[in-house]
Amino acid sequence: MTRSDLRADFDPITLEVIRMRLDNIVEEMGIAMIRSSGSPVITEARDYNTALFDHQGRFFSYSDAVQLHIGSGGVAVRSLLEAVPTEEMHPGDAFISNDPHTAGSSHPPDTTVISPIFFAGTLVGFAQSQAHLVDVGGMTPGGFAPAARDCYAEALRLPPGMKIFDRGEPVDAMRRLIANNVRVPVLHWNDIRSMVASNNTGIRRLQATIEEFGLDEFRNYTALSFELAEEVLRQRIREIPDGTFHSEDWVEGNGHDDGLIKVACTMTVSGDSIAFDFAGSSPQTDGFVNCSFGALVGSVATAAVALLGWDVPFNEGVMRAFDVTAPRGTVVNPDVPAPVSNGHLTTGVRATRLVTRLLSQACVRSGNLQVSRRVQGEWGDSWTGGITAGTRRDTGEFFVWFNMDGGGTGTGAQVTGDGLDAGGAMGAVGNMLPDVEMNELLYPSLYLWKRLAVDSCGPGTSRGGMGIDFAWTLWGAEETTETVFSPTAAVPPWGFAGGCPGGGSGFAILRDTNLDQLLSERLAPDSTTIEAATVEELPVNAQGVALRAGDVLHCWIAGGGGMGDPLLRPASQVVADVRDSYVSPELARSLYGVVVDRSAEGWDAAATDAQRTAIRRARLADAEPAVSPTREVVADIADAADGIPTVDDDGEWRCPACRASLGTSPGWTAETVAVSRPAAARLADHGVKVRDRSGGEQGVWLEEHYCRHCGTQVQTQLLVKP
Repeated sequence: MTRSDLRADFDPITLEVIRMRLDNIVEEMGIAMIRSSGSPVITEARDYNTALFDHQGRFFSYSDAVQLHIGSGGVAVRSLLEAVPTEEMHPGDAFISNDPHTAGSSHPPDTTVISPIFFAGTLVGFAQSQAHLVDVGGMTPGGFAPAARDCYAEALRLPPGMKIFDRGEPVDAMRRLIANNVRVPVLHWNDIRSMVASNNTGIRRLQATIEEFGLDEFRNYTALSFELAEEVLRQRIREIPDGTFHSEDWVEGNGHDDGLIKVACTMTVSGDSIAFDFAGSSPQTDGFVNCSFGALVGSVATAAVALLGWDVPFNEGVMRAFDVTAPRGTVVNPDVPAPVSNGHLTTGVRATRLVTRLLSQACVRSGNLQVSRRVQGEWGDSWTGGITAGTRRDTGEFFVWFNMDGGGTGTGAQVTGDGLDAGGAMGAVGNMLPDVEMNELLYPSLYLWKRLAVDSCGPGTSRGGMGIDFAWTLWGAEETTETVFSPTAAVPPWGFAGGCPGGGSGFAILRDTNLDQLLSERLAPDSTTIEAATVEELPVNAQGVALRAGDVLHCWIAGGGGMGDPLLRPASQVVADVRDSYVSPELARSLYGVVVDRSAEGWDAAATDAQRTAIRRARLADAEPAVSPTREVVADIADAADGIPTVDDDGEWRCPACRASLGTSPGWTAETVAVSRPAAARLADHGVKVRDRSGGEQGVWLEEHYCRHCGTQVQTQLLVKP
């Protein structure tokens, strides 16, 4: 049957049954991995992915655990096809790889196992499982190496085509080679076996599906599913006016150099396709933040699919509607020997932020309400990593602990409401935060607190989600070494349409504390009762940091950017935030302009109106050049969408609060006034915490744009300048 014949007379029920069957298979593969793995990174935090590919390396379906891996998974399968002739593949084979340079992995700990699938002697596809393994050798326990200057120091690198199972039996030589190069060989090998078990589950289920429908019908309907997914995504893109959009973001150091590293992206919308070009990004560095091209593709797809294909079946079709290019030898497409062990969680997530930013700027121009309402503040999008390695006091056993609490970032503000608190990174929305009790059971640790970081969310008409704030101490070990990285410390996620940036992330060690005294007196240790001789705020990237019994490791996680001017947030929502202790009464007044009182409503309406008017006047007085307001605020804000500038039929942007013209440029800042201040100090005024980086040649500044007619904040952006 030709494709045109099938499209003219296909059975939609069969199409949907096969599609959902494939989705269920990859989810069952994930369950098999969780139930057979011994690693809490997999079992508790779900840092894995499972997928099914056809015989050409196109993916049928993909699990929802870590979306970022789709780029690396696809590259891994296609690299295997280039490395091993299909006639040399057999039922029961499994191939392992983890090299970002040759196999597309996000970083070496993200190890991939690929198994060919045969039906009636014909190669019909591949089952692919990928998971973060606790240790992969190299100079630093845990696989993240801030001090590495080349990829050879980071890990044992496995290129495509390395056979780990041969016709159902483990290849013992490969097992011994790997075990000889990792610090926790038993756990590592068991996790490899769990990925093989996951693939075997997928193989059995896919073979049964093909048996049920027949190979020809299965292939016809999966190909049609690709085409329909692509069509829907392209139709959404056609709803966006053609245009070119550009922006930059900055990676904060490379592990041993504190300089900012540029990630640049130019997005071109043309007809029914979008091109993302990362030309202009910094050259690759000799630090661990270089992002493999596979991870870059996954980072772009993460945001593109979330904003445009939120309800589209996630298969190969959605990837065809956009194109990703990046010059070789850059931080977003490095060559050997560039180190890459943290590229996806630093440079990669910067790419995700950029795509979110650029697509929001484009989608807001759409006349299709469904598309235009996909705009959002940027997510906290990073991973604040802490890896602890040491020896248990009771057994003398060496352990490596990658604390998955680091994924508890806040998401960006939405038009429908506030961002999600501790919602995770956009590329890993299927990740989970581990239970405190499980971490304490598995590792020699005692948690002192784990709560929302109220100083991490970006204020706005709708606010960004909050990250988490937690602290723990050693409990069953005398001393450990820590590897830490906090990619979002000084350059936080942007807000949108006047929403403020979110907060940053970081680590501090409280040395020589009174913890033993508090515990002996049965007093709950928290940030108000713990006393420390010194508080050591750690660099953005560090390894080999000693943590001793009695010390406290404190971590705070980035939040999401806000959306819309905070002065347009309904007073009732501000009062609710005050009652929930998310906002202080003082901040409610100075930032949101809401005067809280003891009335039934919770605020003084007249005083609130006067306070908001005064704040708007002060903004215009501080602007460059200073102006006086000429129009009254007339907006009636029902949700955050009402706080976004709108464009009329003549292409003129209108202020959401007073409806005055903001100009006719592609953006809405042509006729605004602006104020630029050091970012850390200005955000501190907003109750948002980021690391100060205002001095030197690469200072981080916050530029705020106001409607010159009424003083409404319509855009904020971060700049890097002296």
